[in-house]
Amino acid sequence: MSTATEHREIEFKFRVPEDAAIDLPAAILATGMNAQTRSVRHMTATYYDTPNLSLIRWGITLRNRIGGGDDGWHMKIPAGPTDSSPARDEIRIESTAPGIPRELASIAAPLIRRQEIVAMAIVRTDRQPIELSDESGTPLIEIADDYVTVSTADSPEPISEFHEVEVELLLDSPHSRAIAERLSKDLLSQGALSSSVSKAAQALGRLATDPPDVPLLDFPPPSAPAIESLRAIFSTYVRDLLMADVGVRRGVPDSVHQMRVASRRLRSSLRTFDPLLDSEATDFLREELAWLASELGEVRDTEVQRERLCSLTNDESLRSHIREFLDQRLRAATSGALAALRSDRHDFLLEDLILLVSEPPVGPAAFEPGESVFPECLRAPWRRLRRAVHRAQRSATGEEWHRVRIRAKQARYAFESLAPVLGKRYRKIGRNLAQATDLLGQRQDAQVSAQVLREIARSAPGDVAYELGLLAAHNEVTGKEDIRSFVKTWPAIVEVAESLGLD
Repeated sequence: MSTATEHREIEFKFRVPEDAAIDLPAAILATGMNAQTRSVRHMTATYYDTPNLSLIRWGITLRNRIGGGDDGWHMKIPAGPTDSSPARDEIRIESTAPGIPRELASIAAPLIRRQEIVAMAIVRTDRQPIELSDESGTPLIEIADDYVTVSTADSPEPISEFHEVEVELLLDSPHSRAIAERLSKDLLSQGALSSSVSKAAQALGRLATDPPDVPLLDFPPPSAPAIESLRAIFSTYVRDLLMADVGVRRGVPDSVHQMRVASRRLRSSLRTFDPLLDSEATDFLREELAWLASELGEVRDTEVQRERLCSLTNDESLRSHIREFLDQRLRAATSGALAALRSDRHDFLLEDLILLVSEPPVGPAAFEPGESVFPECLRAPWRRLRRAVHRAQRSATGEEWHRVRIRAKQARYAFESLAPVLGKRYRKIGRNLAQATDLLGQRQDAQVSAQVLREIARSAPGDVAYELGLLAAHNEVTGKEDIRSFVKTWPAIVEVAESLGLD
């Protein structure tokens, strides 16, 4: 039975050219830190990937290493918003069993789908570690002075040899980051080259540096054909969904929420831009995205209710009762959601979404300038929202206000998607709608909380049931306040929309 451990790694890599005269001891001395040289480590790592290097192109490495004191399987995943971030989440499994551990294969699944993972490169490293500590003896930084030889998995002949220096934070603090920054500047001034790719990626050729299956695309100017903006919008949301999918499989907090939001944004975009798209090709995608959001819904709703209900009381005994009830529900919901993510249906959906970015199914109008066709696309979700608000203000029923929330989200996603293309006024109404949907979301959460509290009370002892009743009364008051807050903000949203000529 293998056990996975995980930690956040923050390191800076530097490639040392053959003609660079790097004086590493001088750079270390200039930091004023206490330096202790450790024994040289001899390490051999086999890197695994798909034949077209899908993982490395996403900034992820998967290896099996021996030597260096941390033998076993290692997967490194970018922790920052970009591939150039120095932070990586490293997952390590101490396993000697043959084959890639199931836990790591599952994490990689959204990015490789049904592709095979095979050994791609063997990296042999002679490492001289140097530990820097402060006056109290606290280790702050480890410098790895590496001499590396890389060969392919099917041939022992070296295909690349190079010198690399890594500066890794052992303690993430402003002081240690300042030291790392000083070391980095010193190494760069001496001729070292900053690098953000793995040792294997540096030697596997051009393919390793190509964009991933879903590249991050820049937004074009408003005068560009609308299809260019559509591809940028779709690529942003599909990338968000894929990386959130990886997070869900890792159990990263808030990843279910992020994945559900990405699926809803994609579905909303397909509806908003329907006049520019081939409906026959996108209707099925919208149905499948609705299925995905539904599969994730029970997990997210339970997470929200757990946090919300516990925040409404300071009674730790009552909180404990709420947590126990909802944690049981959360475990069941999570199991169901993971089963859906491991299904063929989900794999096929991901394939279709990747194709949506590379070859969006568009009609003739998509080749007209974005600035001439996008305002009309926005007019439909805005008008649906206005009608929903009008009906809700007349009837004041919970069902109508729930409909307003749905329409407000659709309008919000539409404006936010086009803000990078159409400019700050569209960004402003997107922000206003985001605040409105938050208020309406809180009101909807209050409605759901009332039902959850009743369910908890059915199995609770008398004294706990009484306290839950008091909590339900307080919950009802907060829900009504959210509606009043929305009504106050609505005129300002209408004013901005009217300035854009959407009415």
